[in-house]
Amino acid sequence: MNPSDFPISPPRAWVEIDTAALLENLAYARNAAGCGIMAVVKAGAYGHGLEVISRTLESARVDFLGVANIGEARRIREAGVSSRIYLLGATWEAEREEIVARNITPCVSSLEEAAAFNAIAARRGVRLAVHIAVDTGMGRGGFLAEGIAENFGTLAAMDSLEIEGIASHLSSADEDEEFTWRQIRSFEETVEQLGGAEKFRWRHLSNSAGILGYPVGCRNLARPGLMLYGISPIPGFQESLKNVMSLKSRVTLVRTLPAGHGVSYGRSFVTARPTRIATVGIGYGDGYPRHVSGKGAEVFIRGAKHPVVGRVTMDQIMVELPDDSDVSCGDEVELFGAHIPVADVAGKADTIAWEILTGITPRVQRVYLPENGA
Repeated sequence: MNPSDFPISPPRAWVEIDTAALLENLAYARNAAGCGIMAVVKAGAYGHGLEVISRTLESARVDFLGVANIGEARRIREAGVSSRIYLLGATWEAEREEIVARNITPCVSSLEEAAAFNAIAARRGVRLAVHIAVDTGMGRGGFLAEGIAENFGTLAAMDSLEIEGIASHLSSADEDEEFTWRQIRSFEETVEQLGGAEKFRWRHLSNSAGILGYPVGCRNLARPGLMLYGISPIPGFQESLKNVMSLKSRVTLVRTLPAGHGVSYGRSFVTARPTRIATVGIGYGDGYPRHVSGKGAEVFIRGAKHPVVGRVTMDQIMVELPDDSDVSCGDEVELFGAHIPVADVAGKADTIAWEILTGITPRVQRVYLPENGA
């Protein structure tokens, strides 16, 4: 039988991604930061789709795209994106040859890592731009701020490296103001200790919380991630950002269950009276968190919110409807989006919003708006 004989069904679960809202959030980040922008697109652009989001951000002329590993950088390049790409963490030896070959900009966290890059670049006859990572308190990578000066001369003597930048990372900008100021002062003191701002083309420290909550200082590059996707790590700024992702599904079944009837695994919810129940075609296999079970989670159908009842299963959830509900099979269901903030879902799952976003699985179709987006 010819494949064209088979109709293509609409998706049962999908996310709508508003690229216009993404660009509005980028504009807000630019204005708030007052400096260059490294748009963070790691983890599939926080679940929004690495290739499309990278092309969209390139169209807005960001200075860098920030990724977690060379695999993400490779995918961006293969998608036709030519913007500069920065690796946000330390590398191991088997990755470094490709990093140099593709002219990806790494941060370096040790003399061993720098020496390896220098040797590869020398062998290839190129000069690799690198940024020095400084650990001001994150504890995840970088030269310790207290000892970097004694290593800087060795780094500067590596002829095949161009030390064009210096960077650190704020660990608690959305939680601990006092410690954040200590990190900012440590970074600025380190820059001065190594020759001052004019020594480095790029100086960057601020993530989304740093951009929103603290002044720029000596930095001339900022690294927004979360705020680009419409979520503020500092609650007071949430209204200034636009929602980018909406998770949706459809009602697959509506029934009235009798009193005393269990709903889902473990009978954690039992009907007290005849109850209208809608089954929705999405579950934790799609990234809707199982941990919201029994926590008062809601979905939005036909202009109203309705409670999720029973345990979230791999492929389906159940929703309680009022007796006079006109919800029917095929109706669109919003799990989070314009009417239900993803932060509310995350709170009920006892996690953070960005874990929910990055946890949306590949079987959930990404739909970009406008439809012909970047």
